[in-house]
Parts: sequence; C-alpha cells; structure tokens
Amino acid sequence: MAEFPKPKSMVDQIYFSLSNAITTGYLDPGSRLVEQKLQKDFGVSRAPIREAIRLLEADGLVVVDAYKKKHVRNLTREDLVDNIPVVAALEGLAARLAAAKITPEQIQELEAVNKEIEQAFSEGNFAKCAELNFAFHRVFLKVADNKALYRAVRSIVKSTLWLWLASQYYKNNAIIPSSIKEHELILRSFRSKDVDLVESSVREHIENVLARFLKQSKFDTEGIYQFGKGGSKAGKKPHAQ
Repeated sequence: MAEFPKPKSMVDQIYFSLSNAITTGYLDPGSRLVEQKLQKDFGVSRAPIREAIRLLEADGLVVVDAYKKKHVRNLTREDLVDNIPVVAALEGLAARLAAAKITPEQIQELEAVNKEIEQAFSEGNFAKCAELNFAFHRVFLKVADNKALYRAVRSIVKSTLWLWLASQYYKNNAIIPSSIKEHELILRSFRSKDVDLVESSVREHIENVLARFLKQSKFDTEGIYQFGKGGSKAGKKPHAQ
C-alpha cells in the first residue's frame, strides 16, 4: 500500500495546502500570492508563509516577477513537449535498471498501487488517483536505486508535470482507465524480467500520456496551458490542516 508523507510543521501544512490549491485549480496559473492575505487566511505570522512560498518556488510552481511579486507559474505547450519525452527516456531507463533486480514483493507493491488507483477511480476519488499514479512510478524509480536519475525525474515532475497531470486527472478523469491498463502492461513486463520490454513499456506509457493529454488540453494563442478551462474548480479553499 502506498504511503504518503504526513505534514508535521506549520510550514509543511501551508506548503501542502497551497500546493493542493495550485494542482487542483483553485489557484489558477498567473494568480498572485499576497503574503498579507495568506497570513489572514491561515491565521499565522509572515515567516511560515514566506518559507512555504519559498518551497513552492523551489518546486517550480511559483515564480517571482521583476517587481518581486509572486505568482503561480504558467505552463506552456513547449514545457510539455520538451519535458515529457525526457521523462519518458529517464523513467524508461529507471525501469530497465529496476527490472534486473526487482523482487516479487516489489512487483506486488506495484500491483497493489495499481489496484488502489482502480478502486479510487470507481469511488470517484480522482485526487487520490493522481497521487497514486505518481506513487506507482516512484516504486520502480526507488528500485532502480540511482540517485542522479531520481533527482532528474523528480525535478521535472515537480516543476512541470505534477501541476499539469494532476489537473488533467481532475478534469478529464476518463483518461484514468487507459493509465491503469498501461500500468498492467508494465507489470507484466516486470514479471517477465525482459529489460527491453520493461523499458519500452514505460516509455510508451508516458509518451501515450503526452498524446492523450495534448489532444484534450487547451492552450491560448501564446501557447499557455489553460488550466481548469472547460471544467469546474476541483480544489477547496486553502487552509491550515
């Protein structure tokens, strides 16, 4: 069963709440983050707000303009077209490395996560589907045990793909069954111990995700991704947990 980090400090709570507000579309790309307003919303001093925003900047979800104003980052078609093939190649390599040493217990962990995605989908819990999708990929990234590879994937996912993929899971949840089926193919590949098949299955899965999402995503004339356009707000107002 997948385990997720539990927030402990006030900074963690604010960070996770704002991150959730961004990825679910409550805070649209381009939205300004005003420290004084966030202080009132969370009922805290400025220090934890600033630290939480700093963490969001490190993730690439928040940017600072020339006037030192902080905004939720915009995503562009170019971001996706450039980054997803790189992630496909990196995760394909990670899967290849993992295939040579993955244990039956670790394959069972992958199976369990994929079943949880299926269960969450049947319950209409699309937020959990998004989280579990990333958890599935983290399993074989961890098995690969290559720190440089893990850092490279994590950097791209946190700065670009998490925001986009999570939003798509909320808006276009009909795509989730396709991911579940492709995960099943990846699982069969791991069971076969065929390193070439494992690598190609993971790469094709991620490339298929790009093709499906680009088909359904909306971009303006400047190529900026229209987060939440055509769908309802899925997120809740950010709050301290």
